[in-house]
Amino acid sequence: MKKLAAIVAAVSIVALAALAYGDMGGHGMGSGMMCGCGMDGQMMEAEHHMSKHLMGLNLDEQQKALIGKIKSRMMKETIRRTADMRIVQIELKDLLSQDPVDMKAVEAKVKQLEMMKTEMHLSHIKAMEDCKTKLTPEQRKKLREMIEAGPMMEGMGMKHDQERGMKKK
Repeated sequence: MKKLAAIVAAVSIVALAALAYGDMGGHGMGSGMMCGCGMDGQMMEAEHHMSKHLMGLNLDEQQKALIGKIKSRMMKETIRRTADMRIVQIELKDLLSQDPVDMKAVEAKVKQLEMMKTEMHLSHIKAMEDCKTKLTPEQRKKLREMIEAGPMMEGMGMKHDQERGMKKK
């Protein structure tokens, strides 16, 4: 009975880990993304829209070069961090395959993985903020307006002013 309970617990943990973390192999770097890539679809989509917004700001050559350096740095950092996270995922999988499962070790590994995800997410946010510091006040204002208009409006072909008018009514 104890062995069955341990197997059920291990299978449950593996299933939860798979649901929580997914296959990271599907998350790569798109060349059009601002400052690297995200760990999940939402972050990747947000960065893609930020990149599209930046293209609409008429950046000068110096701004393009500075933002390009930030993007390059983030892409390299993301590759390193993603590789480290994949190693931790393999280590977690190895822990979960043991009988009995060492729950303290599993808990520590899951916490390590979550900390790594948090660090990566914060790193991307900092890079996006760093990119914003390279903009003029007018460009930052225009960027803020484009972000407020949201990606849904872009897909529908609506302009920011039209969307803003819809909110007022």
